[in-house]
Amino acid sequence: MLADRPRMAAWTLAAAICALVVAGAALVVVDHIADWTAAPRTNGGSMVVYLGEGVSDATAHQLVAQLGRVAGVDRAELVAPGDAAKRLERALGADAALLDGVDLASLPATVEVTLAPGVRDVISMSPLLGALRANPGVEDVIVEDGGDTAKSSDSLATLRAFVYAGAALLAGLAVVVVLAAIRVRLAEDRQERAVLHLLGAGPMFSIVPAALAGTALGLVASLGASLVVWIGIDQLSISAPAFGAIVLFVAAGAGVGLLGGSLAGVGRVAR
Repeated sequence: MLADRPRMAAWTLAAAICALVVAGAALVVVDHIADWTAAPRTNGGSMVVYLGEGVSDATAHQLVAQLGRVAGVDRAELVAPGDAAKRLERALGADAALLDGVDLASLPATVEVTLAPGVRDVISMSPLLGALRANPGVEDVIVEDGGDTAKSSDSLATLRAFVYAGAALLAGLAVVVVLAAIRVRLAEDRQERAVLHLLGAGPMFSIVPAALAGTALGLVASLGASLVVWIGIDQLSISAPAFGAIVLFVAAGAGVGLLGGSLAGVGRVAR
């Protein structure tokens, strides 16, 4: 059954591989969409501590360690003057001309503190802010709002919903294509049906071989699609899915082939 009409078998296998590649790519996107659309952790606001001249590295690192232990602080990082200049230029982007005449080397070192959500207002009214400003090694302290990220979070959630729906649609279409291709490939011609009927063949004589042939086609197609998707993942430097997910994908391809072959066999019996 598989060796008969090799050209049609090749086209069927190619169509199944293409459909399963689309389904595999959609599943990879679904697997990574949560990480790709993760909201930034800076939505709680931030605090920038500008250090004065002559503050030693040891004192600066001690301040970073103390701030990192404050409740509501997600992260505290010491930014050297050179790094501060680069960040300022990167933040201004096309407006970097505003820095003409400014001695970037004179920028002070800073301690950038990332605050947890809902902590910014508490920090602004806490004695910690006054104590920092009174520190002789600190020139100024600025508490910044993280911005209104509610709309951003809603937009990301909407985007993820569209991606999930699109992936489900593509996977469903891929299953339909594979089912149709295998069923058409394994359909029985009229002469063969007449011979089997004359010889008294039972229903399972047609259903079982067609189901096994469909399983073989689905298995080979899913293995080929897995290889293509794996090459694409490697080229794009995307983290590969878990081995169990790959095995499940191949097994699902074989299951779709089994269903397509069974439908072809049932169609034979019905005719």
